[in-house]
Amino acid sequence: MFKDFTPQERKVVLSITFAVAVRMLGLFLLLPVLSPYLKTLEGSTPQLIGLAIGIYGLAQALLQIPFGYLSDKHGRKPVILVGMLTYALGSLMAGFVGNIWSMVFARFVQGFGAVSSAMIALSADLTREEVRTRAFAQIGASIGLTFALSLALAPVLAGRLGVPFLFFLTALLSLFATFLLMFQVPEPEARSKDREINPSLTNLLTLFKDVNQLFLNLSIGLLHAYLVLLFTVVPYELVYSYNFPKIHHWKIYLPTILVALALMLPAIVFAERRGRFKEVFLLGLFLIGLSYLSFEILKNFWGLVFMVLFFFLGFNLLEALIPSLLTRLTHRDLRGLSLGLFNTVQFLGAFLGGLWGGYVLKEGYPLMTYTALTLSFFWFFVSLLWFKHIKFSPKA
Repeated sequence: MFKDFTPQERKVVLSITFAVAVRMLGLFLLLPVLSPYLKTLEGSTPQLIGLAIGIYGLAQALLQIPFGYLSDKHGRKPVILVGMLTYALGSLMAGFVGNIWSMVFARFVQGFGAVSSAMIALSADLTREEVRTRAFAQIGASIGLTFALSLALAPVLAGRLGVPFLFFLTALLSLFATFLLMFQVPEPEARSKDREINPSLTNLLTLFKDVNQLFLNLSIGLLHAYLVLLFTVVPYELVYSYNFPKIHHWKIYLPTILVALALMLPAIVFAERRGRFKEVFLLGLFLIGLSYLSFEILKNFWGLVFMVLFFFLGFNLLEALIPSLLTRLTHRDLRGLSLGLFNTVQFLGAFLGGLWGGYVLKEGYPLMTYTALTLSFFWFFVSLLWFKHIKFSPKA
């Protein structure tokens, strides 16, 4: 995986990978157990459960562009420091709440730790273009492994120590990741003298007119809407419709994540070395569509299992490819702002996915499967058109 990396790139990628994995462990520990726990809070309704899960994404969306812009202007690491500390504060608040509206507010504060754009930009700044997809794939693989570990640990920890403990653990992990980033990852060298484009929010107009930016923004937004939808509906249904105890949910999640990761890395290397981004991208879309189709056909417990399996096969491919394609197709002086806009749409998608999942819990599965399949078909068709006109740099 690191064969073509320089020693400096290897150190940077491993450090960022570890920091991201530690940070994401705190977030992922909540996903498998949050929706059943929220049902127990005072004032809980299906819509408010979806809101509490999804509002994290809304808060993230509000600050991605400002944080991305500030990281272009003042540096990546100061922005990351502020965001990580804010996330830790929101996590502590969430651990103490007793009603659903207080949880909504705490999750909103958590979401103000909007460091995704600065983190991706930092990774892109410190790696060469010809190895960047593999760097993102390495980070993505660590996130996937962390996710798998979380799925195994979360039900056990929540069952024995309670969900509030997970929020407190999340705060601690966030602080640890902050320390690691501040002292192990260098700040990219300032390039104020050789900038072709000066930092300015007016540059957003350029990005809004960029077809590549628009397509990749919509792609990441829809992908994360699907992700939050899945983890709003599946854990809730496993507990309340199929009487499948939370402590055993890892038996579904862990094998599917590991299979997806095993297939992701060779596919990403194939895409990067052979220039076959289109084929791998479309395969990811096909698998996501297949996930919802399998559940619509079976409409039972095994339908949920196959939906999770096929979804993560597709999700892991696209989660590594989409940001890599964006950094290849965006001017280096606009990278932070571009990724800010990109992550704004990503977290808006997560917010809408939570609301979507809340309505699915109230209205039934057809609202999930029919809508998801229609959107997947449209996404696949637009992707075919986009790849017809896409042009990579010679290094791509």
